[in-house]
Amino acid sequence: MFPPHRSPEPSGLGAGLAWGGLQESARRVIYGTPVGDGKQSALSPFLSDQNAERVALALCRMRGAALKVGQLLSIQDESLVPLPVLAALDIVRQGADVMPRKQLNSVLDAELGQDWPSRLRSFDYEPLAAASIGQVHRAVLKDGSDAVMKIQYPGVADSIESDIENVRRLLTYTNLIPKGLFLDRAIKVAKLELARECDYFLEASNQKRYKELLSDSEGYYVPKVTDELSSKKVLTSEFVPGVPIDKVAVLSQETRNYVGSREFPKKFVDNYLCMVVACANRDRAGVLEMSRRLGFLTGEEPEVMLDAHVEAAFIVGVPFATPGGHDFRANNITHSVSNLGATMLKYRLTPPPDEVYSLHRKLSGAFLACIKIGAVVPCREMLFKVYEQYDFSDDHSEVLSNTG
Repeated sequence: MFPPHRSPEPSGLGAGLAWGGLQESARRVIYGTPVGDGKQSALSPFLSDQNAERVALALCRMRGAALKVGQLLSIQDESLVPLPVLAALDIVRQGADVMPRKQLNSVLDAELGQDWPSRLRSFDYEPLAAASIGQVHRAVLKDGSDAVMKIQYPGVADSIESDIENVRRLLTYTNLIPKGLFLDRAIKVAKLELARECDYFLEASNQKRYKELLSDSEGYYVPKVTDELSSKKVLTSEFVPGVPIDKVAVLSQETRNYVGSREFPKKFVDNYLCMVVACANRDRAGVLEMSRRLGFLTGEEPEVMLDAHVEAAFIVGVPFATPGGHDFRANNITHSVSNLGATMLKYRLTPPPDEVYSLHRKLSGAFLACIKIGAVVPCREMLFKVYEQYDFSDDHSEVLSNTG
């Protein structure tokens, strides 16, 4: 099933999935299909909890590739991605393997030279965090300032193509992903994003630019990059203490309301901003027109798909439609949209535009953060302040019939 290099133990995984699928099929025959959510319970017998764990363990060994695909798929809710798959992806997010000390030293020697320890006052070999393509370590620079060093896992950048292809084969072989999610498009975007994220020179450049652009903005602080201890696979930055989001929930309401890169083509931003405004104003014609311009719709969809698409857009637009402050805990946006998932999967004719894979992942994270900490945010006021000051490249007024 997988090429011999960097394969997630194909024979063992394949046999384990097959045996797990056989057991699940037998269980369903003997005891009947479990009662509950029909969309979930009627799915492939490969979707047992045991098989989800097998998939998760295989994906954990593949680090960056697996996590990147998981991030792109996880912007969808449980009506679109089966629950066992979401569980597996959650394990992957939290289960990145840590580099052994010898391997860590080898990477640092190759990237910074064997004298790198002499350029530091101290280095903590216990990682502060481990993620998709690297792990982060505390350090103290020669001048006594605290720093963090993000060190890329060896081989990640060189094996993007093969690793992500392995993920695609795994998900296809197990029939875990519904056709309407357009897995191949997610795979394509994942390859491009992962290649960019593996270039720490690019990340350092972006970080410096953000620091410059936000230097006069109150409430923002971007850590300084230490160039002499950075490379394409090592990024050293100033250490800035923070508070985990779980602990933010105990802060004052006023503080919580204010919690929570890449550039996009001007035409995309024009159309996307207009679509958000149309969602906020419950402007069906505007939502459909902007959705066609952006590539969410082809114009050939049946009415049932258009109805589901517009309703989902209106639900997601609720925070921007609410006068005054929107209480993110007051309504369950994810649950509301999930009821439309089956219809959209069945009648969707085209994958979403490439830009929204990363954009919606960020927006989803922002929404979830606001829900988690119980923020009350004046979203509508903020949206129209941006809209009124925005410089459009052409006239969009004809499709925004209810702006204001």
